[in-house]
Amino acid sequence: MKQNNKLLISLSIATAFAINAMSSESEILESIQVSDTAFQTQVKSISSDVLEDNQASDIKDILKSIPSVVVNGNARYSQKVYVRGLEDKFSNITIDGAKIGGQLFHHSGDQTIDAEMLKIGSIELGANSALSGAGVVNGSFVYETKDPSDFLKEGEVFGGKITTSYQSAYERKMASVAVFSKVNDKLEFLGLGNISEDGDLHIPNKEKNSSKHSKLQSALGKLVFKPNNYNTIKFSYNKYQDGGNRNISGEKVGSNDEVYSYNEIIRDTYTLNYEFNPDNDLVKIDSKIYSNSQKLNRDGFIDDDLKLPNRTYENKVNGFDIRNTSVISNHILTYGVDYSKEEQSKTADGLSYYISGANIGQTKKESVDGKGEVLAYGLYFDDEIELGKLIVNLGARYDVHEMGGIYSGEFKELSPKFKASYQATNDLNLRVGYGKIFKGPSLGETLMLNDTIVQDTNTKAQTGHNYEAGVDYNLSTILNADSSNIGFTAYTYNLDNYMHPTKNTTLSSDTDVRIWGLETVFNYYKDKLGLNLSHTYTDGNEKNILTGVKTEPKTAKVHTFKVGLNYSVNSLLKLNYSSEYVPTNTYTYSETKDVKRKGYSVHNIAATYKLQSIKNAKINFGIDNILNKQYNNHTAFGTYSGSSINESPEVGRNFKVKLSYRF
Repeated sequence: MKQNNKLLISLSIATAFAINAMSSESEILESIQVSDTAFQTQVKSISSDVLEDNQASDIKDILKSIPSVVVNGNARYSQKVYVRGLEDKFSNITIDGAKIGGQLFHHSGDQTIDAEMLKIGSIELGANSALSGAGVVNGSFVYETKDPSDFLKEGEVFGGKITTSYQSAYERKMASVAVFSKVNDKLEFLGLGNISEDGDLHIPNKEKNSSKHSKLQSALGKLVFKPNNYNTIKFSYNKYQDGGNRNISGEKVGSNDEVYSYNEIIRDTYTLNYEFNPDNDLVKIDSKIYSNSQKLNRDGFIDDDLKLPNRTYENKVNGFDIRNTSVISNHILTYGVDYSKEEQSKTADGLSYYISGANIGQTKKESVDGKGEVLAYGLYFDDEIELGKLIVNLGARYDVHEMGGIYSGEFKELSPKFKASYQATNDLNLRVGYGKIFKGPSLGETLMLNDTIVQDTNTKAQTGHNYEAGVDYNLSTILNADSSNIGFTAYTYNLDNYMHPTKNTTLSSDTDVRIWGLETVFNYYKDKLGLNLSHTYTDGNEKNILTGVKTEPKTAKVHTFKVGLNYSVNSLLKLNYSSEYVPTNTYTYSETKDVKRKGYSVHNIAATYKLQSIKNAKINFGIDNILNKQYNNHTAFGTYSGSSINESPEVGRNFKVKLSYRF
């Protein structure tokens, strides 16, 4: 492995010298305008306007149109995200630059993002960029919350917006209020609050599910200060609090007869962003300092003979990312440093005690003295070199990953990255990419933190290689479109010493994983019509490190087809249709068991109408799962293991209506 790394580094250095030699021989570089890939065009659909038109209200709504991304789970707090064959635990996730890390509980999701707060979402697939952060295996998610300027119209100094909505399949009632102001030429302010309450879940051919009631309360406060044209300072606070008397295992079926204690997931995120962009090609500074905390709070309850107190499980990350971009000749150089300190802890409001049985009267400590800690810091650079029709990105990260608290160990790695794009003709673009994968041992699931943890004596970093190649073709002329292109990508990557956080308090590696897949994306825009089509296929295998037995990941053998169609009837009315089709498949779940998963197709419609009679008022209407299909996502709990009694199907026909008024 070390020999391969040396070879890759040598090749990268040799390529850099060769490219510089080529550029010095050419006095004038041909300027080629390279358009977005088909995938990048599709990702741009994650904007606040589109999310609002489609009445997005959870992470599934935000990401459902994106190729190679799958979200399962019916309740909001149960939804888990998969990217190119692995969970988002192997992705880098940030909101306003703040890293969201760690797994709180294996039966709930960890992307606590409220669509009402979002300005835009961006996704990069693969591990081929040095700029995506440390530990990226399958991709990165970058979320940005709304700014005051996203609400303020030209000439305005103050305004507000009121929104209310209802969704029948979740009995989801929502109300939000935004207030925004331009205090003066230098200072802007935004305050945004949202309350969304879920009742019974309506699932086709089943009794209404009353075990997942919850209430989401989210808020965003942001100050934007621009002392001059060169400097921009943003300070924001974002809160996400979702809780209820509900089944804590959100991805499980739950029982209507059981009385559940209160539990909630809370995220508090503070960010300070500073941009310095003078009229100088050598300086463009982008810096972020943040503090992010995700908590799982559980009220006390009686478990058989044991009475438990209130408990809090916290995963906290503090860190920063400082980078500068310099333009030198035909080079765009970006270089910087990032740092994060992650801590997990468990605290309780007192002791638990036995109220009956053989141990009656005895007590038990619930707080944990020790903490799981990870200190990670890295240096990185990326050189984007334009050589006429060829654009090459040469980059690398040097990462240090230190375990602390109840854990120990230090891991270091230099990870070269490479991307190239060649504009073969005005319409045809060819792409290749490579990225060395390095991910230090992740902290185990926070809910399982205890004082008796004994770390594996052979804890290892997760390493591998990501390779991909693709082609994009501009079809605008052929199809007489305003814009149209088709893209195809094939990828493969491996992750040796695969380590999932679920119940893995010892930080032990289980398997060596190999994933491969195909992505095809087509889009077409003409006048008032927009069309997006995609097909993705994921496959792979897992080899048990101890036994050598091979199985397949739960995302193996899955074909996913997605359709999105938009039409603007006029300046007042917009229509949307979307669908997803996943055919039946069978994969190897264990050494002795193959699982067959039933195919499904889901269809949705939506409409947006601006009211003429009331200025600045808008109504959104939609129906998800029009045919009231009972179906299970193939990565969902119970479905991937072939356990029909544990399956928790997605919700059925969902009527959605949303009213908003801006003043």
